[in-house]
Amino acid sequence: MRRLLVGLVVFGLISACSPDSESRLVVAAGTTVVDSGLIDRLASAYEETHPDIQVSVVANPTQLVLELGYQKAADLLITHAPEQEAEFIEAGAAADAARVFESRFVVIGPDEWLETVEGLEAPEVFRIFAADRQVFVSRGDGSGTHDAERLVWLEAGIDPTGEPWYTVVSQGMGPTIIIADQRDGVTLSELGAFLSAKPTVGIIDLQLDPGGLGNPYTAMVVAGSDGEAMAAAFLSWMRSPEGLEEITAANLELFGEIVYEPAATSG
Repeated sequence: MRRLLVGLVVFGLISACSPDSESRLVVAAGTTVVDSGLIDRLASAYEETHPDIQVSVVANPTQLVLELGYQKAADLLITHAPEQEAEFIEAGAAADAARVFESRFVVIGPDEWLETVEGLEAPEVFRIFAADRQVFVSRGDGSGTHDAERLVWLEAGIDPTGEPWYTVVSQGMGPTIIIADQRDGVTLSELGAFLSAKPTVGIIDLQLDPGGLGNPYTAMVVAGSDGEAMAAAFLSWMRSPEGLEEITAANLELFGEIVYEPAATSG
């Protein structure tokens, strides 16, 4: 297969790549942008204009994506956890880093919650969920989404750890949405991943106030990886007029609207 969509066993798979590994660019990205289809779409577009490069996409939560970077088992990282990214950059593990696009988080759950929480800010809604002992499904996997969820709980003044209504699944975004749907639960989701799953689940976007739910993505070139030069070229392409056009086209193709706002045009 052209693309690698793998988890914890990625180290062995990458080391077993085809003999032309010098032309293989390994992009490790958060499960949100892989589940949404965005990274695969961009990788395909890049390969069309760079036929000598094969792009393999590895999906993992941010914590594991960064571990791949520390081990130099991936060449380009695309993550959405600012504090974890800052540590990676400060450690000198990134040869280059840039904001590439931004989406937002949404709180999703059974439609009967809509009338109660629509338009409210996330910390207030989390307090309502806790008071009602509403099933809350947490990724709990070191992802950028999990970091954002923990921040909302902190702002709400609540520690849900160990509560019977708080379920930690240690899964990626797609499986977490499915589990929340099966359990009539609520969860914090990245918007693009939810829109991709929406046709197959019954839970909905509860339309919270979007303030404080921004979700910026950063791409980092791994210093000293085998594909460092290819990663730098791919990042440069994403920031070029051609790459920005492809990000826009991918949004419209996948969602019919701009969900992942290119960094050069945001704000």
